[in-house]
Amino acid sequence: MRVLLVNTLYPPDNEGGAERSVAQLAHGLAVAGVDVMVLALKADGTAGIERKGAETVWRAPMRNLYWPYDGAARSAVLRRGWHAIEAFGRTMDGAVAEVIRQAQPDLVHAQVTTGFGTSVTRAARSAGRPVVQTVRDYSLMCARAAMFRQGRRCGRRCDDCVLLTTNKKRASQRAQAWVAVSASLAGAHEAQAYFKGVPGRVIGNAVTTVKASPRPGFDQAPELVFGFIGRIEPEKGVEILLQAAMRLGHGWRLKIAGRGAAAYVADLKQRFDEPRIDWLGQVEAEGFYRSVDVVVTPAQWGEPFGRTAAEAVAQGRGLIVSHIGGLPEAAGDAPFVMQVDPGDVAGLAEAMQRALDGREDWRFGAMINSRTPPRWTEAAVIEAHLALYREVLTRASRTAADASQL
Repeated sequence: MRVLLVNTLYPPDNEGGAERSVAQLAHGLAVAGVDVMVLALKADGTAGIERKGAETVWRAPMRNLYWPYDGAARSAVLRRGWHAIEAFGRTMDGAVAEVIRQAQPDLVHAQVTTGFGTSVTRAARSAGRPVVQTVRDYSLMCARAAMFRQGRRCGRRCDDCVLLTTNKKRASQRAQAWVAVSASLAGAHEAQAYFKGVPGRVIGNAVTTVKASPRPGFDQAPELVFGFIGRIEPEKGVEILLQAAMRLGHGWRLKIAGRGAAAYVADLKQRFDEPRIDWLGQVEAEGFYRSVDVVVTPAQWGEPFGRTAAEAVAQGRGLIVSHIGGLPEAAGDAPFVMQVDPGDVAGLAEAMQRALDGREDWRFGAMINSRTPPRWTEAAVIEAHLALYREVLTRASRTAADASQL
């Protein structure tokens, strides 16, 4: 079986949750015997092909007004132009069609396709290849991909987003199957009539099963260490976490890991100038988990899955998480998990104080009870994808056979 995975970015470029998840999927499929190919975008305007382990990776230049992942500020006019090309242009059709021609996949599996517009579905259909679409964020229904604007969740889709995603909605109906990484994300798209009549299922992100790393006794490390890891931006709730920490009593420390807009991070550091808060910058995830007792994921937006939550449980760490989006699903039924309302500073502070008051349990009990939910082990996630691919290819074969009889 030959499968072409298409994602906007691929490691080492902007290695966030989506990129890590797609790379893990690619590697797992390759280990399972699939001939895996990947198509991603490249910033410098040149096309290229490389080998990353067992996968062949094509990098195609983005044909739009600018590269949107460099952190640079753009004028409103330029941003509108970029989104118009993304929504209605066909500038990436040729590049995608050429990769499909060279790769000759049996199936095209689209992931996050920002920057490709609707070219992936169009090129695959022209080449007679079935398409599976995985939904990892809100980019098919929101130009900002987050359903979050000006510091708050969007109660409904704005007129601009409806217009700019019209073609993406139409393209969703042309997929042969679709996947959402959480039931919450699936419901959000179904409520807007995406993928109408297209078979779909929920397959979460794979979380590597690990042996929980031990934590020192309180005689050696007397402070209970809370930790946040991820993008430092308003929708992730970092400011809510910082405000909550300021309400706590003694005996705590907070580690903030990740990157964000320089001005925003500098403002937070100035406003929350507290020696018990460590700003780590970008760090390796496993090392971060080893250094904390309780992971806090205080998202204000509808987090599509919540890899951090699932990883925290697997790593034997306590977890305080917003009751929103896919985060409750990612947390599962682990015993040392507390859920709070998004944006509730007082509620988050109360949960953190409860962990402080029961610090022995929250440092050591979570480690003893650590587990990866079976549905999110790499083996289970890979097998779920293989089963889906077999179904799609079988249906495609039957459709082709029926057409040949006409």
